[in-house]
Amino acid sequence: MKIIIADDDENLISMIVPHLKFLGHEVVCVPNGAELLKKVKEIRVELIISDINMPDIDGKETFKKLRAMVEYVDVPVILISGLEIKEGEELEVASQKMKFIKKPFGLAVLEAAIKEFSAPKIMDDFDGPGDIPQIKE
Repeated sequence: MKIIIADDDENLISMIVPHLKFLGHEVVCVPNGAELLKKVKEIRVELIISDINMPDIDGKETFKKLRAMVEYVDVPVILISGLEIKEGEELEVASQKMKFIKKPFGLAVLEAAIKEFSAPKIMDDFDGPGDIPQIKE
C-alpha cells in the first residue's frame, strides 16, 4: 500500500517508517499539512497518516482540504495526536473513512488501523437467494 505520512515529530517518523516498510508498504514522509497537500498532487497514495498538531496547516484543516479534492474523497486517513478528539467535533470520525489514534501508541495499533482500511469487505446487500457475495475494494 502506498502511504504518505505528515508529521513534524522526527522520533515518531523514525519509529514507524521502518516498520511500515518492513510490512511491505511504500512510504513517503512530509513535515506538515501544507507539504502533504502539495505531495498528493504529485503522487497517488492509498492511505494518509497525519498528525493533528503541526506547523502551517494542521491535520484537521489538511483533512478538510483533502476531502475537497475529488481524487481523495474516499482515501482513508488516520489522524494521530496527543490530544483527544471530542465527540461531535467537525471531523465526524466514523463517517468519513477516517480513524483517530491517540499518542502514544504502539506499532500494533497503527498496523491494525492500516489493515482495517486495506482489508476487502464482503458486501452485505444481496439481491436474493443464491446471490454470491462480492468483494469490495
